[in-house]
Parts: sequence; C-alpha cells; structure tokens
Amino acid sequence: MAWADGLTPGTPAHNIASTTNPRVRVVAGPGTGKSFAMKRRVARLLEAGVAPDLILPVTFTRVAAQDLHRELVNMGVPGCNALNAHTLHSLALRMLTRNHVLAATGRIPRPLNDFETQAMVCDLMAAHGGKRAVGDLKQAYEAAWARLSHQTPGYAPSPAEAAFQHDLLQWLRFHEAMLIGEVIPEIYRYLSANPAAPERAEFTHILVDEYQDLNKAEQAIIQLLSGVAEVCIVGDDDQSIYGFKYAHPDGIRDWLLTNVGADDLNLVDCHRCPTSVVDMANALIANNVHRPVPRALVPIAAKGPGSVRILQYPDLNREVAGVVATIQQMIVSGTPAGDILVLAQSRAVGTPIYEALLANGVPARSEYTESELECEAAQYSFALLKLFANQDDRVALRWLVGRSGNNFHAAGYKRVRDHCEATGLSPWQAFCQLSAGALRIPYTGPVVTDFNALVAELNALAALPDLAAVVDALFPDGQADTRELRDIAVGLIAADPTIDSQTLVGELITAITQPEIPTDIQEVRIMSLHKSKGLSSPVTIIAGCVNGLLPRAPKKPMTPLERQHYDEEQRRLFFVGITRVKADPANGKPGTLILTYSQEMPLADAMRAGITPAYVNYGTAILQASPFIADMAPAAPAAVAVP
Repeated sequence: MAWADGLTPGTPAHNIASTTNPRVRVVAGPGTGKSFAMKRRVARLLEAGVAPDLILPVTFTRVAAQDLHRELVNMGVPGCNALNAHTLHSLALRMLTRNHVLAATGRIPRPLNDFETQAMVCDLMAAHGGKRAVGDLKQAYEAAWARLSHQTPGYAPSPAEAAFQHDLLQWLRFHEAMLIGEVIPEIYRYLSANPAAPERAEFTHILVDEYQDLNKAEQAIIQLLSGVAEVCIVGDDDQSIYGFKYAHPDGIRDWLLTNVGADDLNLVDCHRCPTSVVDMANALIANNVHRPVPRALVPIAAKGPGSVRILQYPDLNREVAGVVATIQQMIVSGTPAGDILVLAQSRAVGTPIYEALLANGVPARSEYTESELECEAAQYSFALLKLFANQDDRVALRWLVGRSGNNFHAAGYKRVRDHCEATGLSPWQAFCQLSAGALRIPYTGPVVTDFNALVAELNALAALPDLAAVVDALFPDGQADTRELRDIAVGLIAADPTIDSQTLVGELITAITQPEIPTDIQEVRIMSLHKSKGLSSPVTIIAGCVNGLLPRAPKKPMTPLERQHYDEEQRRLFFVGITRVKADPANGKPGTLILTYSQEMPLADAMRAGITPAYVNYGTAILQASPFIADMAPAAPAAVAVP
C-alpha cells in the first residue's frame, strides 16, 4: 500500500502526511486520527528512500511504538522492519548504555524498582526533611529541576535542592544504580554538555507523539536532537495529564513562537467515540477556563449515540460486585473480555474488582505500575532472586538488610556504608566481615542479624538442583501474592530452559517495568486513567468516580489559582478517560461507557486511597460524586441509584 492510498488531497490527514515543511505542529483531539496520520507520514518518508535508522518516531508508550511498527508492516512499507520507534525513556537508556556515553557520565544503568526506592528514601530523609519531602525532591530531580515554565532544565534552583541532588547521586553511585526516571536528566546533561556528540546529529526526521505530556527537560532533549532534523510534533493540551511529572503543556502551545514558519495543522473529527460521549466530552472540557484556544470535538453521526450509564451504589463492596456482575453479563452475551477496559484511579477500587473477576473465573489483567510487586511477599522474593543472581547487587542487599527495621535500619546501615566508602570494601564484603567478627562497627547489630538470616536463605536456594526449583521456592505455586511473578518466570524458563539467573532477573525487570501488551488482548484490563492514555476499547467502565479521586485532593497547600490549574488537569484526566470508548456499530459494537461510584466506604479504605470524605459516620466515609459528573450535564444521562 502506498502512503497516500485512501487519503484525499487537502484533508487534514493528507496534509500532515504530505507536508515537507521542516517544522510541523499538529493539534489533535482524542480519536481524531493523529496516529493514523503519523503512520502515513512515516510511510511517505520510507517510500521516499529515507533510511529507517535516520527516522526517530518518539511515542509516549511502548504500546504506541509497537502499534506503529505493526501498522507499517501491514501496509507493506519498505524498510519498516528496520524502523525503531522509542519512548523517550527507552531512547535515553539506549544512548546512555553506549560505551562512550557511559564513560562520559560514569553511571551504571541498573534501574531501581519502585519498592527499592523505599530504602533510598529512608537513607536520605534525615538530611532532607522527611519521606514526603524526599519524594517531592526526587520527582523534581527526575524532571531535571524544570518545574516551572521559566526554569532552565539541568540546574537545581536552590542550595537545598543542590544538596539533595549531591546526596542522591552519591547514594546512587555507591549502590551502582540509577532511578528509572533519572535517564532524562542524565541524557540531558550529556547532550547539552557535548554539542559535537554524534547523537545530536543522529536523525534527519523526528516525529513526537503526545508532546504536551513531556516535561520541559524532555522537550529540551527533543530540541537538542533536532539540530539537523526535520521535526513534527503532535499533541493536544486538552489531554495534558502528567502535571505530577511536571509535564509542560505550554511547550506545545508556544511551539510556533520558537519555530516561525512552521505548519500548524489540526484534527477535530472524532472517529472513535459515539456521538453521546463526544457531546459529554465537549461539555466537560468546556469548564476549563485556562485554554488558550478553546476547541470542540466534532462527532461523526455514523458512530451512533452508543450507550452511557451513570450508576451510584450504596457502598464500595456493592459497587465492586455491580461492576463484576455487569462484566459477567456482557461476556455471557458475547462481548469478548478483551473488549472491556476498567479504569480506577485508586487501587483501593481497582484491585478489589480485579480480584473479584479472577475469583469468578473472568480472565483479567492488572496494568497498575509494577502491579506484580505490589505485595511485600513479592518484593521480598524478587529482591532475594536478584541477590541470588548477583551477590554484588548493592540495591537488593540494601533493601533486604533493612526491610525488617524501623526506617530500614538507616542509622546502622549508614555506619556500614561509611566504612565501605573509607576502605573500598563492597557492602557484601563488609557484612561478611561483620558477620564473622573480623570487623566491628558500633550499633550495627540489627542490620547484621538481618544479613545473617539473608545468607542462610541464599545458601538454601543455592542447594536447590536448578533455577526452576529456585523459582518454585521463591514464588510457590498457589501463592496469590507472587502469582504474577511466578507466571512470568515460569514462562521465561519454559521458553529457554538454559536461561541463567542473571538473565532471568533482567527479563523479569523488563517484563515488570516495560510490560509487553499483547496485540490479541483476551482479558479484561484494569488500570489507572493515566495508564489508559493511547488506548481505546468498545466497553469502558470508570469506577470510583468520587470527589477525592476525580479530582484527587492535592498533596500540598495551594493558592486559589494553583488549585484551579490543578483541578483543570484532573478534569482533563477524566476527559481522557471517557474518550477511550470506541464505537464500531457496523460490527455490533456501539460503544459503551459506564461510570460508577459509591455513597460510602470504610474510612480505612478511604484513607488508604487518599480520599477526604464529605464527613465520617461511625468509621464509615460518606462520599460525594465527582463534580465532573455534573460538569457533563445536560449532555450526559441522569445518574441512577442502584440498590
């Protein structure tokens, strides 16, 4: 298929694919065909003879990267098999692992899983204001300190933040590791400090999807890679939802100011959603007042009105039971499980739905970040496997010797680390000497006791006959907390019986942090609204639509203007959620949207979910519907109370 097949000259999609302007901005609402237009643009470049390795498509998720490759293969575009689409993080990691870049940065790209950062935070909190303060500082560091539009990436803006950066990097270098989010500031520093770096002239064509969700440092990296390249950015500031990562929607709004003469193209016809959902989405987003150029999606009559239900349940248990019963009825009526997407902004809502689906024999898949490592048993077994594979894994050792103690035995561990830094010993060597009595360091008894118990467990694993037996011991068959990890590990060993422990650990890390999303989805998927970005589904259920989750209460005090901006981003998140619904009436899929919420839930569950209730009645949190439900009236149907 040629790139222009089926495209009418003069239409927005044709213009996006065909323009030869070296700078192009495309503003495209949900379901308007931006991915389709980008694929055709890439196809045109390949058909014109541009070498695949000179084209860089940057997507926001690995799913989108895989989808781009699959569609180009289906089109029969020459050279598409050699084309590599990347997320910006995967591109940065690929660049960082090149020998000359590693030499320049002096870093070891061993990523920390989320749970492993717990020990790091405890080690840093005494000098930097406590756990929450360290978490906020870490997030800002991963955005290269560019939290505000006037800030230049790469520089800590205050002495306190510079001190935190110093201590954080010292911790990471000592433990021979990197934060997963740290690849962005690292590659930014490398590219900005090395104007002659080959990476800055590596590509002749760059296409960036979801530009509004990149933070300022990420957008600066694109600029540093664009010196000799033609650039096409695609996005929609109405879908900017990553403020907690310091996403910079002004980057797409102001892009034309720094790229004078660029083409400015728009997509507004919604080819995905039923007309009723388009009307609801327009009514919802119109409540945001800070929109430089208000736009409305245009519904396509052929998509039909679809089906929309808004349901209020008495309590969380009945909401979960109602969602599960609805899904079961749909499947019995012929809806494939893979056509159903459940979105919940808190695991306090999403996890009970997931567990209830499994208990009722419904195939389901949790897509929450590192969901495989949500339970402490899974964290412990995975860390133990890492140390079994490599006793010099300093991060795993640090987590394991501290997990039983208050604040991860931070004080005692610091004394061991100080000794290691003074003598050049590795932590494993120091602990072995402490255990044998060859070394004495005051006030390290509890952490050494944990080390001794750890060594006994490692010795027991080493005595097992093979790696499959190790997996059985760490992730027992039938143990719910480690079920997902076991399934992945058993599958990897079955695919390659000769796999060694270090390779197994590496493959597990990849599967957890960058999960493969099968093209033939056969399970109900449960995830956060943030995670659903880029997906679509014939049936979308958004559960937990209560004030406190949608919108979430902010974690810190805000001025009235800051709160207004915060709530507008939360409204954009709901806008993204409801527009995941895909209508295909010609194939019997009209597009179904179901919004559910509870009147009350146990106060403990509400507190865990971060919900501030309207009021509390004898240990029960009394909840209010999300204000976004009212924002959609009168385009939305009336809410119905379910007994």
